[in-house]
Parts: sequence; structure tokens; C-alpha cells
Amino acid sequence: MTGLLRSEMRKVFTTRLWWGLLIGVLLTSAGFAVLGGALVGLNPNGGAATGPGLDDPAVVRSVYAAGISFGYLFALSFGIIAMSGEYRHQTMTATVLASPHRFRVVLAKLLAVFGIGLGYGVCAVLAGLLGGIPVIMIRGGTLFLGSADTYRALALGAVAVALWAVLGLGVGTLIRNQVVALLVAIGIAWIAEPLIGLALNAADLGSIAQYLPTQATTALTSPPTTNGGFTTTLLPWWAGGLVLLGYAGVSGGLGAAITLRRDVT
Repeated sequence: MTGLLRSEMRKVFTTRLWWGLLIGVLLTSAGFAVLGGALVGLNPNGGAATGPGLDDPAVVRSVYAAGISFGYLFALSFGIIAMSGEYRHQTMTATVLASPHRFRVVLAKLLAVFGIGLGYGVCAVLAGLLGGIPVIMIRGGTLFLGSADTYRALALGAVAVALWAVLGLGVGTLIRNQVVALLVAIGIAWIAEPLIGLALNAADLGSIAQYLPTQATTALTSPPTTNGGFTTTLLPWWAGGLVLLGYAGVSGGLGAAITLRRDVT
């Protein structure tokens, strides 16, 4: 099992994929933390500040974790490529021939993808802190770095990114064409699903929208927001974590079941 896990990690670190995606995670996480910290509480009409500002612990947590709302896309892409690339480059055949016990192969792949995804999540959190802290200090806000809630939200955000990587692994198994899998998954996760969630909340159906994967991810780190006169409904952080875990478990489980039965020659 150790050898298989080492082999899966070697497949990742001998390519340029992992650090290319990592650069994206770092840049988006830091950039959105800076942007969030600079804009929160400002009135676009130039009047008095609206809503809670940088003295509110939930708002500050959302600034630190702002990049996670986009960083998970890189983890999703990694999971898809990690699996669909096996079929594209026919490396799965060699792996199965070297280790006929497919369950161990699948488990090693799941552990490797989750581990790399968790690494991306930790990097997203650290980049968010590096980007958010200076802006909050400049604007005279409170950092809340001694708050247990801050560390809980950031830790859960990192785990959420890892779960998105596992979700991507399942998508990459279901859709073997790498380009199609990426387009479909990112199109749904980045465009279609947020729009559906927005429409459901606008129609007072937030109790349904809160169970969408992106809404569950947001629930782990950020407070509910008000847009256009309606409030985005979110689950409690622990329920959001369970929902996201459920999505990742179903996707990863389906991927594992298919891999155990699929002809890889």
C-alpha cells in the first residue's frame, strides 16, 4: 500500500500540473482576500458604511477565506485531471498490471488526491491570511487571530478544498474525456450552480439552495450575505461540512466502484 501511494504521489510531482495549479491557488486566494478586505463595508454611493465591517469576526473570517471560493476550482480540476489523465495517457493499465489488487490502487489514488487537495487548501488559507491581514490593518479593523472560530473556519475551508479534489476524481472517472470533464465540471461549479443558488434564494427557496455544493462550502467559512434585497440562506458550518462530505463521498464512491469494474486495457 505504501508503494502504491508513493507511486501515485510520484505521478503528481513529476509533472508540471501540481505547481501550475498551486500558483493559481496562491494568486487567487491572496488577490480575493485583498479585494474583499478593501471593499467590505464600503458604500458604492459614497455615503456611510453599510452592513458589518472589519470589526465583525464573521466578516473578517470571510476575508481570510475569500480565495477558497475560487481555490476549490483548482482542486476540482486537479482531481479530474489526476483520474482522466490515467486513461488519456494509459498509465492506469501499467498501474493495474503492477498491482492487480484494484481496491488498493483506488484507495491509494483517493488518498493521494485528498492529500494534494488538502495541501492546496492549506496554501489557499495561508495566502488568504497574507493578503487579508495587511489590508485589515490598514483599514483599522480587528484581525481576530486569537479566535478559535477563525482557526476553525480556516481549517474547515482547507478540508473543503480537499473534498472538492475528491469530487473531481469522481467526475474524471465518470467522464473519461479530460477536456469534456473539465468543461462540464467547471461550468457547473463556477457558473451554473451559483446562478441556480442565486435564483433559488431570490425566489425564497434558500432552504433548497443551501444544500448545493458551493453553498455548503461557503457555509464553512463565511456568514450569510444580502444581495439585491434578499439574504442568502446558509447551513450551519457543521451541516455544510457534512453536505460537502456527502457530495465528495458519493462522487468518490462512484468513481471507485467504476474503476474496480472497468476494463482499463
